[in-house]
Parts: sequence; structure tokens; C-alpha cells
Amino acid sequence: VAIVTGGSKGIGFETALLLAKEGADVAICGRDITKLQEASAIIKETTGRDVYYASKDVSIKRDCEEFVGETAEHFGGVDILINNAGQSSAHSFELVNEEMWRADLDLKLFAAIFCSNAAIPYMKERGGGAILNVTATIAKTAPASSLPTSVSRAAGMTLTNAMSKDLAKYNIRVNTVCIGLIRSEQIERKWKKDYGHLS
Repeated sequence: VAIVTGGSKGIGFETALLLAKEGADVAICGRDITKLQEASAIIKETTGRDVYYASKDVSIKRDCEEFVGETAEHFGGVDILINNAGQSSAHSFELVNEEMWRADLDLKLFAAIFCSNAAIPYMKERGGGAILNVTATIAKTAPASSLPTSVSRAAGMTLTNAMSKDLAKYNIRVNTVCIGLIRSEQIERKWKKDYGHLS
């Protein structure tokens, strides 16, 4: 049983689809119920696996706890958590206000913390599990005008490192994937906004 946050489109959707192809039942969440319904239908039709979906805002602790709990109730447990929810937010330091800092950290860092806290008890019950925190290459060497994303992704890398050591005794693996620039709906929107075209 695999949970994928931000699973209705882009990297999250492709991850959920691949997990289903490998034999997992998947649960996906996002904010847009229409996109969730479309993604769920594609995964079911392509793989024949069961899909649970719910409109949740994972920057809110209560929504994280509800989604993990609903998934465990629907499938009988949780084995895998992919903390993937995110958005492109890259500006120079002087242009980032307090609201932007908090929104980015809530979505990319605290969502991973809240979802992991909710999922770990279910993984312990099953004798282990796996948590994957999706971060980005800019977490390692932040370029100019990469805030607040580079900071929240760097925090996600450190979170992963510490969690992996704390949870190893429960047979729970914790890893990160530092993604680079991948053509997705999010990147296409930003590219069109900045340059007016994709080429």
C-alpha cells in the first residue's frame, strides 16, 4: 500500500502509476478533485489496482493525519509513503516575503513531517516500510534566485538523513530523491510565464 502526496499530476502521478504497475494499491491526494478523479481512473484502467484518492491540503496537519488514516482504513495498512507535494517557488532573497517562506516550508517540509508522523505507526504494525522524501538538486548547491525552494528542499534532505537513522530500528527505510529539471505541467507553466513559449 503506497501513499503519494501531490499524486494527481506530474511526478507524483507518474510515481503512483509506476507503483501500481509494480503491484501496489495506491492512495493519492492533491487539492484538485477533478484531477484526482482523472488520475485515479487512468491508474485503475492501466493497472487494475485499487486507488484511493482524496482532496487534501498537506500543508495542514489535520489533512495529513486524515489522509493517512483514511488510506490505512481503506487498504488495511500503509507500507510506503512518498512525500512529493510541492510547487515551484524561486525568487531572489529580497523578493521573498514572510507569507511565501511559510507557505513553502509548510508544503514541502512540514507536510513531509506530518505525513510521516501519521504513517509510521502503521508501518511499525506491519514490521517495516519505506518513506521517500522528494527533494531537488538545488538543495545541495543553491543558485541565485532559488528561494524559498532551495531552503525547504535542503531542510528536506537533512530531515531524511536524521529520520533514516532514527527509524532504521523499526525496519523503516527513509531516502530522498534529488530531482533536477523535469518537464512537467508545473515547469511548463513557469516556462510559458517567463518566456512565453516552451522551445
